[in-house]
This record gives sequence, structure tokens and C-alpha cells, in this order.
Amino acid sequence: MSIIDEVLLEEYERSIRISRALENENRNLPKGSIQKKRINNNEYYYLMFRDQGKVISQYVAETDVDKLARQIALRKENQKLLKEQEQSRKKIVKALGREYIDEHSTERI
Repeated sequence: MSIIDEVLLEEYERSIRISRALENENRNLPKGSIQKKRINNNEYYYLMFRDQGKVISQYVAETDVDKLARQIALRKENQKLLKEQEQSRKKIVKALGREYIDEHSTERI
């Protein structure tokens, strides 16, 4: 095993660990978006998301909107980072070969 192969294998395993951490964090973060509705001249906020193909609307207190918006933004950033990690792993698999990674890697997806 060459040094380059070892470095790429370490990077592959690191990428898997990062992806797991991001996925675990996303489990605790809300998905969807915040919608503002005006009813009888009052503004109300709702968290809109899909669950089993249905659109769900949950009322959000005005005091919680900023916190919820930050959590949703964090989830979206995590999703972006997950895609980057996946692309990185695909490049490493292409360079080393799937068989080599399966044989030498201690981390599994």
C-alpha cells in the first residue's frame, strides 16, 4: 500500500465519520420552511414540511421564529456539506477502486 493510497483511505474514512455526525445532527433539526400568513390583519407563522407525501403546517410562536429559522438554515447547510462529502468519497472510490476500499477500510457507510 503506497502512502498516497493510505492518505486517500484515511480521507475516505474521515469523510464517513463527518457524514455520520452531520446526519445525527440533522435528525434533531427541523425540516421545511417558515411561512408567514396574514389572517384578520394579524401575522401568524407556520412551519411547512412534508410528511409521507402530505404537506404539514405547524403553528410557530413569533418568539420562536428566529431560532427555528437558524435551525432550518443549519440543516440546509448540513445537507450541502453531506453532498460535498459524498462527492469526495466518489472521487476517492474512483481513484482507489471499490475493492481496495472494501478490503482496507475499517469504516462502512
